[in-house]
Amino acid sequence: MTAPIPFVPDRFKTTAAHYLAGRPAYSPRLIRRVAQSCQLGDAHRLLDLGCGPGQLSLAFSSWIGAGLALDPETEMLRVAARLGSGIAPNIEYRKGGSYDLSPALGRFRLAVIGRAFHWMDRPDTLARLNELIEPEGAVALFSTASVTDAAIPWLAPYRALLEEYSQSDPARLQRKSDEWESHDVVLAKSLFAALERISIVETRRVSVESLTARPLSMSSLSRERLGVRLDELVARITALLDAHATNGWLDERIESTALIARREAAQAPAR
Repeated sequence: MTAPIPFVPDRFKTTAAHYLAGRPAYSPRLIRRVAQSCQLGDAHRLLDLGCGPGQLSLAFSSWIGAGLALDPETEMLRVAARLGSGIAPNIEYRKGGSYDLSPALGRFRLAVIGRAFHWMDRPDTLARLNELIEPEGAVALFSTASVTDAAIPWLAPYRALLEEYSQSDPARLQRKSDEWESHDVVLAKSLFAALERISIVETRRVSVESLTARPLSMSSLSRERLGVRLDELVARITALLDAHATNGWLDERIESTALIARREAAQAPAR
């Protein structure tokens, strides 16, 4: 069994301000497909676990009656609450994480986790979620990734720069090790072993500013880890992107993915 990454509650304290600008957004088509697959409605509650700046709970707010967004980082919650203010009055933002999951939180139709599952004790989190998710409910893991086989000349050297400066991060080394089990494997060993994967691939216009903010949103490239080397990285990224950009913009192929996990007795409804 893969050992969990040590819990550091303020891991994203200095990166929160850059998260919305730097990380690719989840495709609205993906949100709709997941909401329909899980048959969400006004009678249902949603749990956004490790909510970060709150993109997922905001995106699902119109599909549900109420939602609870949890994150251990105060700065992330501040960004999330500001994002949802006046737009998603049915979402409650509360400090907490996977180790705080308990039946006292109530029942949920769907628990969503965006780019955060690897920071949790995954088997323990799934066992706790089993006590909270309705019998016909599900857990959905969300991610985005650049499509690396696309003919985009700036992408390979950009990724190489991020790789060069993040190599010494212990958490990253743990996730890259042979002992690290994929989310699919962890889910297959849990009660949420019936898996459905939904993927949307889109070509997007992305600004140089957004791509420069992306490494600033990563804990492996934080100021605490790199110090003045972070300024060096940003300068190299800016020079690279400026050489390929047209009026400050580039094309990027983004794959938005949701891995929906249900209990074996609660398979996806026929469509």
